[in-house]
Amino acid sequence: MPVGLSQSIATFNSVAPTAQTQNLVLPGTHTFQRIIRSGTPLTSGGNFGGNPDFTGYVPIAGSSTNGYLSVSHETAPAEVNILTMTFNANKLWSITNSGKVSLPTADIGLTAAFCSGTVTPRNTIMVCEEVNPNGDSNGDGYDDLGWIIEIDLVTKTVINQDGTGGVDKLWAMGRQTHENVTIKSDQSVAYWGADNISNGFLYKFVPTVPGNFSAGALYVLKTTAALATGTWKQIANTTKPERNGVVAASVAANAYNFQRIEDVEIGPDGRIYFASTTTGRVYRLNDGGATVNNLEVFVESINYDVDGSGPFLPAKFESPDNLAFDGEGNLWVLQDGGDNHIWVVAPTHTTASPAIKVFANTPGGSEPTGITFSPDYKYIFLSFQHPSGNTVGQTDAAGDNVIFDAGTTIVIARKENLGAFVLADRLIKMNAEEKNSGIDLNWSTTGMNDRTSYEIERSTDGVNFTRIASIPSSFNNNASYSYFDNNLPLSNTLYYRVKQCKVGNQCVYSETKLIKISSQKFLKAYALSAGNLIRVMYTANDAADVLMQLYTNTGRELYREKRKVSQGLNEFNLTIENLPPGFYVLKVMEGDKVQSRSFVK
Repeated sequence: MPVGLSQSIATFNSVAPTAQTQNLVLPGTHTFQRIIRSGTPLTSGGNFGGNPDFTGYVPIAGSSTNGYLSVSHETAPAEVNILTMTFNANKLWSITNSGKVSLPTADIGLTAAFCSGTVTPRNTIMVCEEVNPNGDSNGDGYDDLGWIIEIDLVTKTVINQDGTGGVDKLWAMGRQTHENVTIKSDQSVAYWGADNISNGFLYKFVPTVPGNFSAGALYVLKTTAALATGTWKQIANTTKPERNGVVAASVAANAYNFQRIEDVEIGPDGRIYFASTTTGRVYRLNDGGATVNNLEVFVESINYDVDGSGPFLPAKFESPDNLAFDGEGNLWVLQDGGDNHIWVVAPTHTTASPAIKVFANTPGGSEPTGITFSPDYKYIFLSFQHPSGNTVGQTDAAGDNVIFDAGTTIVIARKENLGAFVLADRLIKMNAEEKNSGIDLNWSTTGMNDRTSYEIERSTDGVNFTRIASIPSSFNNNASYSYFDNNLPLSNTLYYRVKQCKVGNQCVYSETKLIKISSQKFLKAYALSAGNLIRVMYTANDAADVLMQLYTNTGRELYREKRKVSQGLNEFNLTIENLPPGFYVLKVMEGDKVQSRSFVK
């Protein structure tokens, strides 16, 4: 295996945060495989449904390469499809069996809008209904919609919670607009939130018997806008009217409205993390039993620089939806709205010292949904709802041409863990280093006498590559090649890769090399979301005096300041009072050299 390839799933360089295109954009270190798309026939009859959401991997005997994949569908009526999955010798996932879960309306009434859910500690699946209109179609005294349901994946059936009569929804956990649920490893407590802008309450359920969620005590969180601390208020949940009326009881208890809680997870540190989609925040707290403490905002909804001193413009963290933790404690966040990015937040992250990256730009018209990991954290399973208008395909790890034009479920991994890792035994060495005001590229090959050419491609964002040179093949089994790029663009970060083409115009790519340029000036400017602050990042070869000038888009000077800068990266804020929203240009003059950067406030 080439050097540097035995890394974790969270080892990657941030992609450039952009609006959606027709394809899934991942870091160059990662790839994906399509598992199934809406309309695909299932082995047990019927077709894979639309609007796939929670995508829960459940291991068989603890395996990370053999398990069930449960996919819930945000449709009416709702459905859950169970896929039996195996990982083969070609490093690809295959479906050996697939079928639908039986949802008997005589027992549980109607179903609708299965959204997210959870893989329980006992390897069942819980799915959640995200709508709660009134109506009791089967006359059992419970309104049909707005509940959590537990499913046995082996039998593809809803679990009979009380052991009598027919199967049940989890009536004692109450009726709300559920998004997901999470359960402590000892099955003693469950947490979830209500996906409602007016009644976005946080709930806790303590089962009478751990692991049996058909009976227990229900609580809702009371706190204030100051956060910090809170109190769990018990909600009556014994009778059918009480269970139907949990939202009204929560309002009466003066529960705190977090505005659309779309996911709750228990972190590796034991704290409870939850996403508020409307406010754009991720909160966390410590549960002390009757009270909570250290209730705070973990990820604020502001602009973040996702690539350090690199060239990417800042991206706003907003509309967090599904959450999941990887094996290193990184929090993966799926965005619901805006550009629908996939974010990764390090456990060390704070608002003052951000540690956050963008892992993926998602296909046009889609929302990423339902993320879970394999037990070894090498594989991510998720789905894309309602992609639309896409006609351009891309090749996945299985070599299939994938067009994201329907609901699609995929698996993502580092390239060495998924699919044939092309070039690993053929392109034996590739180096890129800065030298003499340029970039020196060198690579050697073995057993590659069927290549006609090697095309050098360069990018400033790691996503959009341009060919800058083509090197003819020597047609030798063992050969060395080089290219010197002395026409560098104005960017502090450059990406290079080699496109290798065979006879017949079949082409594959090398790994991507990232180069940080030390000998170029670099300037970035953007408005912070709060106050009249302009964030400036500027690199200098040496300590120097610079003149900074701010202009309107019509060329009117608004501000000037002389400032001393040190060698390397300089980061500081400019305070400009009463700066209205608009388009601006910042110029920095160092001696006779001038750089400018435009930005929008």
